[in-house]
Amino acid sequence: ADVLKEMDASKERNMAIMIWLGILIDAVPESLVIGFIVAEGSRNPLVFVVGVFLSNFPEALASAATMKSVGMGRVKILALWSFTWILTGFGAMLGVVIIPATGLSGEFEVFVKGMEGLAAGAMLTMIAQTMLPEACDHGGGETGIACLSGFLTALLVSLVPF
Repeated sequence: ADVLKEMDASKERNMAIMIWLGILIDAVPESLVIGFIVAEGSRNPLVFVVGVFLSNFPEALASAATMKSVGMGRVKILALWSFTWILTGFGAMLGVVIIPATGLSGEFEVFVKGMEGLAAGAMLTMIAQTMLPEACDHGGGETGIACLSGFLTALLVSLVPF
């Protein structure tokens, strides 16, 4: 019985770290895109930032709570999330700096669209591999409805003109 508890704790610890890594990998292209949008100035970055926040916050909260429940120290948890926060800030700053004077056009626009696709793919992969299975285990059948509601909310936020 103790071996099974240790295996479950190890699995949960790994899941929490994998969620953090997924968010970290996703944060790099997302933060660059935030910088690109701010530098270009043709669209309101608030919509994108709100969408990023709405998608990342529940995952970060679940990951941090799982890290705490499997015995990781508060300092280590704060260090991991602080690193993510700092990296995201530098990524946005880099996005502002590297955008060409012509703005989001031509080959650079293709690069930006690729970064947006990479961010979306990283997030989708992380959600499909770590978040949804755990959510279904703990939440049951209502998980699908909650997932759909979240998707529709994000879609509606993106359609609201600012």
